[in-house]
Amino acid sequence: MQLNLFQWDLLEAGHGSACLARLAFDRAREHFARVLDAQPAHRLATSGLQAVDYWEAVFRELETLQGEKAVAFFWKQLRAFAFGDSENDRELQRNLLRRLQAVMEQGEIRYLAPDLCSGYLSMLLGDYVTAENQLRELIESVPGEALFYGYLADALWMQGRRELANGVYAAAFLLDPERLTGYAVRNRQVAAIVAEHGAALAPVYGYVRGVLPLVEQEGVEETEASRIYGVLRRAEQAKHRGDLSTMVAARRDLQRLAPELFAEYMTCVQAS
Repeated sequence: MQLNLFQWDLLEAGHGSACLARLAFDRAREHFARVLDAQPAHRLATSGLQAVDYWEAVFRELETLQGEKAVAFFWKQLRAFAFGDSENDRELQRNLLRRLQAVMEQGEIRYLAPDLCSGYLSMLLGDYVTAENQLRELIESVPGEALFYGYLADALWMQGRRELANGVYAAAFLLDPERLTGYAVRNRQVAAIVAEHGAALAPVYGYVRGVLPLVEQEGVEETEASRIYGVLRRAEQAKHRGDLSTMVAARRDLQRLAPELFAEYMTCVQAS
């Protein structure tokens, strides 16, 4: 097949991007430089060469660091880099995440505050079963960390275990909603509720809208949101027991604490 000479620059830049994705920086530099020698303003080759420079500098610095300092530095650079949407960009990101995994394993580091852990990396790499196992172990060793519950819920959700995942989402938001503020959960319905009402009220609105189940409030700090949830739970439990007097009293408390939520709740009750 005859090479289209009018597209040689795109092919050459594509080869450079593929080499960059494999972390073959020297080969990538050769391809990008060849294009730029002929077309100094070439956009793809310019951005590709800038990426090579960036990651070569990161890896040089990484060689001087060990343990948590190495992990923290690499994670910071990963989060600062603007990855594109091409398959080469996605492969570059995957290979860099794998390299970060190796650095963590070498330093025997499972968790680095405030947001990085081995389970989260496995989830980013699409290994949701491994992520689940790692996160369950972390939750046992670092109890009370709501972000781990959020990660675990995502790992379960991505496995298709939706009912179990939703219970873990509810537990995570009850445990420490501030810890999950800004974290984009994988369940889009939950994410939309958080965006509308905030993380603290996500469990109550999630239940009223049929998205999240009611769960136990274990180790939950007493806040206005947790009191609202407790009253809602008491009303629903009384309804299922047929305890009408307790149900009515709890619903009155709910109306007093959260009138807007109560109105939506009663609309759902009357419709069911």
